[in-house]
Amino acid sequence: APLLVMPAADPTGSPPEGARSDSEGDGLATEPVVIREDERGWKALRGEEAAGPEAAVYKTLISGGLIRSESLTLGVAKIPSVAALSAHRHRQPEVYLVLAGEGSVRVGAGVKPIKAGSAVFVPADTVHSCENTGTSELQLAYVLAADSFDDVEYIFED
Repeated sequence: APLLVMPAADPTGSPPEGARSDSEGDGLATEPVVIREDERGWKALRGEEAAGPEAAVYKTLISGGLIRSESLTLGVAKIPSVAALSAHRHRQPEVYLVLAGEGSVRVGAGVKPIKAGSAVFVPADTVHSCENTGTSELQLAYVLAADSFDDVEYIFED
C-alpha cells in the first residue's frame, strides 16, 4: 500500500510522545509520521454522489480531525468500471492524480480523457465529475485545499 509521510501531530495539535518540535515553535513536530492507506476504512459513495451498478469508494488519509493537515486534505478513491462520480462543486480547489485505470474528467464545460499518471486541477466552485470509461478500476488520489474533509460542502448538480 502507498505510504504518505507528514509531520506528526494528533488532532489537538500536540506532537506524539517522543516527537521534537522545531525551533520556530509553530507546533509542528520534526519527526515524520507514516499514514498507511490500509489504516483507514473505505466509505461508499451512493445516491446523488455517484452513478453506476457498483459503488465508488473513497478514504480520507490526511485531514484535520485525523491528523494536523495544515490546510490540505488528501485521500484516495476507487471508481469501478462503468461508474462515475456525479457532477458537483465545492468552494475549495482540488487536484486529482490518476493512479490506475482510465476514464474521463469534466471540469466546467471541458471534458478530457485521463489515465494513470494524469494530473487534473479543478478550480474552486467549478462543476466537475469523473467517469471510469475503462474495463478496470479507476483509482485516483485527491487533494483539497481544506484543513479538514468536514469543511468541504459538496453541491451536486441535477
